[in-house]
Amino acid sequence: MNSNNSCIFRLTSLLLPTLLVAGMSCSLAANVTTTPSQADLTELSLEDLMKVVVVSASKFPQSSSQAPSAVQVLTAADIRLYGWTTLAEALGSLPGLYASSDRAYGFLGARGFKVPGDYNMRFLLLLDGQPLNDNLYGQATLGYEFQVDMSLVERIEYVPGPGSSIYGSNAMFGVINVITRSAASLPGISVGLRVQRDGLREVKLSGAHRGAGNGPDLVYSLSRSNKSGRDLRYPDGIGQLTADGSPSPGGWTHNLDQMMVTRAYGGLKQGGLSLSAWAARRDVQPSSALFGSNLDDARLHLIDSSYGFAGAYQRAISETLDLNLRLAYQKLTYQGNTPYFDANFGSFVSRDEALGSWLSGEARFLYAGIRDHKLIAGLDFQSDIHATLKYSIPAVSLSDAFTLNATQRRYGVYLQDEWHFADDWRLNVGLRSDSYSTDRSNFSPRLGLIWNATDKATLKLLAGRAYRTPNMYESEYSRQPNFLPNPNLQPETIRTVEAVAEYRLDASQEIGASVFDYQLIDLIRQIDTGNLRLQFQNQAPVCANGLEAYYKLRSKKRLESDG
Repeated sequence: MNSNNSCIFRLTSLLLPTLLVAGMSCSLAANVTTTPSQADLTELSLEDLMKVVVVSASKFPQSSSQAPSAVQVLTAADIRLYGWTTLAEALGSLPGLYASSDRAYGFLGARGFKVPGDYNMRFLLLLDGQPLNDNLYGQATLGYEFQVDMSLVERIEYVPGPGSSIYGSNAMFGVINVITRSAASLPGISVGLRVQRDGLREVKLSGAHRGAGNGPDLVYSLSRSNKSGRDLRYPDGIGQLTADGSPSPGGWTHNLDQMMVTRAYGGLKQGGLSLSAWAARRDVQPSSALFGSNLDDARLHLIDSSYGFAGAYQRAISETLDLNLRLAYQKLTYQGNTPYFDANFGSFVSRDEALGSWLSGEARFLYAGIRDHKLIAGLDFQSDIHATLKYSIPAVSLSDAFTLNATQRRYGVYLQDEWHFADDWRLNVGLRSDSYSTDRSNFSPRLGLIWNATDKATLKLLAGRAYRTPNMYESEYSRQPNFLPNPNLQPETIRTVEAVAEYRLDASQEIGASVFDYQLIDLIRQIDTGNLRLQFQNQAPVCANGLEAYYKLRSKKRLESDG
């Protein structure tokens, strides 16, 4: 490891745990600035709309018109009105984003770009500011595999563009922050039932308790979703092998797409301290013959689960200095049974298993003691506890069964300054350095110039660089003879320049447009190196530019269009 990386490792490994432990042992009664509720934007005046507060673009509360990104906000009222059942469905309603599903997972593309089967690795997903992307695949869970029920979501903040300057890896196309509901926005106890024509049935229990005086606020939720199987025809499945090795005559699947999802969540808040815990388990039998498996074979069966515990602490040290601390433990498990037919072995089922667990934490300072400046300085880390991938064929003794273990650590240091250098002008400058135990380092800058031209009009010029480090599955997974590892993979990077114009016609109407140009360097894709030997490799640069425009009518009918 080079000397610069060693210095960062030693500095952060000493300072960060000390700050986290010391801060969380402080008084729980500290005063904290909270973000106002945004339950329904249709109820706000034009003046209030200009002051809608977001926290995800700069890691502190600021007006969306002052944020260094074209931030979009979806509220609990939007979720209820449109009946969105997954994050992917909700996010797919935003300009420049489009959602899809392979009947097992939800996927999201941005501005004309999406790699099939990439599991949303180029988006960073947060839950109340806590990163959720796992340590095995880097996945952002946007379908029914998401960790909490949609009825518990207060709002979704989407920050398009590179976000690595304050968040690090994965924040290439955008940052998605899901903010859960507070005790004040929930009734004492609520029970819900949902039945859909596609066979989905959901039952939910949620509630809240508001502490008297300085007592803690408590939020809890438990939900269960079941989806019955149905028959479905795939025209391109005609001739595909089925469980007994015979070709499908009509491309039909029978009684598949069965699914069962269980989620539990609990949150406690007292003063500046917030604690939350979640657990989710999903059991699905997709009809889509994933991974080249047999068509119409009920043995295709995926089970995944995730668990997490997070603590956050905020304290105003002085009138000009705030401290924010975060510490979390997360775990995921996965088992996938995939059926195949081979002329030599007949019908068999391969099994992939995964176990990942990791610790993460952050210490962040916000300083406003210099006139017209807001300075943020932060340290964060992630350290793997378990990172295991297994492959086997339980009923057949084959030599390519394996178990792979590979863990790593990451430390990051970042600095950002928002300079209000004139009445209507702001300059946002950020820089971050990440160092990995694999002797890899990345630098991520961001620059934003914001002009609030009038009370209704805002212009932004944005530029930045973001990255995504290769995940364990891409660089280490090896299964002879078909899957080859590639320990020499380089991180993906994206460089972007964007101009944004936003104009609010009145309290109910808004128009906006973005002109963007980006270059994606060292894109990681799985390719066939010959004789069906697959390997993830870096590809040639990909360049794109375009115009994105939208019109929003905030009314009870919610007529919206974008293009």
